[in-house]
Order: sequence, then structure tokens, then C-alpha cells
Amino acid sequence: MNSRVRLLLLLPLLGAPLGALDLPDVAPVTLTPVAPFEGPVHTGEVSGVAPSRQWPDVFWFHNDSGDGPRIYAHRRDGTLYRSAREADAPGVLVGGAINSDWEAMTADASGHLIIGDVGNNSNGRRDLALYYIAEPEPTAGYTPLLKTIFFRYPEQTSWPAPRDDFNYDCEGIFTKGDTVYIVTKRRSDSLTRLYRLDDPQTGRVNVLTPVADFDVRGRATGADANADGSRLVILTYDAVWMFAPATPGGDDWFAGPVWWLPYTGVRGAESVGFAPDGTILIGATERDGHLYSVSMDQLHRVR
Repeated sequence: MNSRVRLLLLLPLLGAPLGALDLPDVAPVTLTPVAPFEGPVHTGEVSGVAPSRQWPDVFWFHNDSGDGPRIYAHRRDGTLYRSAREADAPGVLVGGAINSDWEAMTADASGHLIIGDVGNNSNGRRDLALYYIAEPEPTAGYTPLLKTIFFRYPEQTSWPAPRDDFNYDCEGIFTKGDTVYIVTKRRSDSLTRLYRLDDPQTGRVNVLTPVADFDVRGRATGADANADGSRLVILTYDAVWMFAPATPGGDDWFAGPVWWLPYTGVRGAESVGFAPDGTILIGATERDGHLYSVSMDQLHRVR
């Protein structure tokens, strides 16, 4: 069965892709950096952010595959929390983990940080993984891996996928409670597909559950939900999208209200997260690694 037939069979289950919206004719907002990153994130490729749910004024970042298996605790002003024991060794080493292609990070309601080794540019990986750790104290220099959850996409049947079905890359993960969701970065169209990880188990390759598609008119490079799941943000290279669930408490974000903001002035924006006050924070490598912010009231309601 070829990829186009598989997609046609799946669409009736998901419903037609959402996002065929009339967007207002507005000029893109020029983002300006609010803080430079201190430490390795400044010169690396910051590809994931997770606002802490345990520690005030702590935002966890990580670099892409050019770095080791380390996460970095930063304050909102970009300054780095340094190790209490080894001030010259920045970051927290995640023992037992491998940074094959870390692209995203999130926190769950049970106090874990979840690191997504989910980059899949070639659409050929069969070792896509989520690393679970107990969120460390920001000045810790080391933390052990608690568990590894492997997963796969249900639609993919060949590795690598055919070029007209290059839809199995990911740069955005987030949680609602303890449930992990995955947002894909597709290359065969401008959609993103939202997946849910149901009943994750170690010792097996877990199959994701597809939830819905949305046309983000680009490639999704990051995602996050606020703590109660009432808002979901998805970042592309030139826009910020925000969603609210159609059903209170549900995960049907793509069927509910939608906000949108086009932006310019930055390249390499690949991480996004909600600060506790609701501000949307964007991490980007352009200009040697800076943090940007967008307030929710800047976004335009488009549905």
C-alpha cells in the first residue's frame, strides 16, 4: 500500500485537516531579543525548552545533537544556573542518555522532565525515544535516567519513508497532566499532525495515537501547553499559533478557538514554552542564541 493510499484511509478517522482559515492581512511583528543565553546554549543550537513546574524562575533548555546529553537551567534573563560542585562544568549531565537528535523537552504533572530524542530528518529512525528524569535541582551537575520510552508512528511502514510521505520528524512535545503529545514537522505538506502517547510502557516500541491535523502553513518547530492544558502553542519558522480546546478539559485543541501571529526578525526559532505568567517564550539560535517573548494579547483571533 503506497503512502498516499495510507493517508486517504487515515483521514476519515481524523477528520479533514483543520486550519483552512482566512488570516488577516497584517504585517509580521518584528521580534527583538529580550535576553542573550549565557553558557553553551548561547553558541549551540537551542532546540528544546521546558519551563520548570518545580522551581521558580527556572527554564530548562537543551542543544541539538552537536552537544552531549546535557540540559541547562536558565533564569528568565538568560543567565545560567551553575553547578554547586563544578561551577566550570555547565549544565546537568543526564546519565544513561544519548543525544542522537534531541529536539524537544517538556515537564509533566508528576515532576518529570521528558526529553525528546525525536529528530528524524531522514525519516529513517527506528529508535525514537523519550527520556524521563526526575526534574533536578537547578545547580545539580548530574541526574540519572529514570526510564526510556520508545515509540513509532502508526502510518509509517518503511524506513526511511518515501519522499512523498516525509512526515515523521518531530520538534515539539508537550504534556497534559502526565500524558505526552507529539507534534510533527512534516515535509510533504504544510500540515502538522498531533499524536498522543497512550499507556507508555518500557521494553517495547509504543505506537502513537493520531488525534488531528492542522494546517500551520509551514513546519512546526516547537510546541508547549500551559499547566492546565487550556492553551497550546505551536511555533513555525515565521508564525506563532495558539489553540484552546473545543471541549473544556479535552485534547481537541485543533477544533477550538485559534490565534495566530506572524513574525520576522529571527531565524532558527526552534523552541517555545509558556512562562508561568502566560508569556510565550521563544528560543532561537540566530544572533548567537537569544530568548524572545510574545504576550498572548499580541496574537490575532482567527477562529
